[in-house]
Amino acid sequence: MADIIIDEKKCNGCGACVDTCPGDVYELRAGKAMAVHPDACHHCHTCEEVCEQDACHIVEED
Repeated sequence: MADIIIDEKKCNGCGACVDTCPGDVYELRAGKAMAVHPDACHHCHTCEEVCEQDACHIVEED
């Protein structure tokens, strides 16, 4: 299990996380990315890699 954290202050709504997430975890709502299907997260960290604003973070839980 992982927590998906999106810093709304940093997110500019570019949609990179939405476009690249293999689990379709994210959607754009009101111009910001939101993790609407967190259980579908593959823990691949692709969203973190493509986010130029450093707004998306996957925090692994034990």
